[in-house]
Amino acid sequence: MTNSIKVDLGLDSYKINMIDSFAGSISNIASTTESQCMLISQENIYKLYKNKFDLLSKLPNVSIYLIDDGEQTKSFETITQITNKMASEHFDRSSIVFAVGGGVVGDIAGFAASIYMRGVDYIQYPSTLLAMIDSSIGGKTGINLRSGKNLVGRIYQPKAVEIDINFLSTLPSRQINAALAEAVKYGFIYDKQLFELIASSIDDILKSRSIKILEKIIIQCCEIKSDVVSEDVNEHELRMILNFGHTVGHAIEGYYDYKKLLHGEAIFYGMKCALYLSNKYGNLSNDEYNESLDLLSKFDLPSVSIKDYDKFMNYIKSDKKIRASNVKFILLDEIGKSQINDNISFEQIKESLKVL
Repeated sequence: MTNSIKVDLGLDSYKINMIDSFAGSISNIASTTESQCMLISQENIYKLYKNKFDLLSKLPNVSIYLIDDGEQTKSFETITQITNKMASEHFDRSSIVFAVGGGVVGDIAGFAASIYMRGVDYIQYPSTLLAMIDSSIGGKTGINLRSGKNLVGRIYQPKAVEIDINFLSTLPSRQINAALAEAVKYGFIYDKQLFELIASSIDDILKSRSIKILEKIIIQCCEIKSDVVSEDVNEHELRMILNFGHTVGHAIEGYYDYKKLLHGEAIFYGMKCALYLSNKYGNLSNDEYNESLDLLSKFDLPSVSIKDYDKFMNYIKSDKKIRASNVKFILLDEIGKSQINDNISFEQIKESLKVL
């Protein structure tokens, strides 16, 4: 097992590194440029690591910008505020943006970096398990619109992803629980051995929070996402399999105005629907369908109930994976093997909601 994984994208290649201290890494990298740099994070992270942030704030070329929590923060207003601050502090093409936080921070920081002066460097420091195994890797950046999630954005690769596993010690159990949705997803779509590792270790992960097992899962997930992203940078075909459970999951998030569920919790429900469709309208066997549901049942999730089907289906129809009114839906042929299917109808998606 390695502590450094290469995302092979030619001139845009970068490494995912397991590090001991995010503050030490930022200090070292900031010292490589005389240009102004910005550390983007959130108040809750700042409070947990105040001593380290205070040290970083004393660096002559690093300013700290804190954004609000929640998906609502992913807006044009936030991007305008950040880029205006960058301009007022005379950022230039050699400036660096450090994204210290979860998926919201990474999406906003990456998008701001991608459009300021047509692109400055940014580095991801994921502070949540979900960001470590998924959102920090692959260059997806963006913001939300009222009609849907991540509808404005671009693919813009970071210069590095620096994973400080010490962040996990302060993560609430609910965050760990929700983040494992993406790890389970990798097992479903790509690697049955990963699925089996999680299934056999679930008690140690959820109850004991075994850092050793979590680190192993993180590295395996990073290797899988690196493989997929390296083969399909712009999500034309192969990379779309990473959206398993996300069509319904994103719609559920929107249905509840991004307030009731964490992203991973919504994806758990989305995967339940995708598994139902894989079994009824695809090739997933009854045995593997039941085995899959058994693992998902181990996770404690807030209850959901979709009553306004028109509202819910409007989110489905606004999904980025819709092509000319056809749904590009990810189904499983078996655990560890997935396919992109364009024969799933809106009515079938609505039917799958009965498993929620």
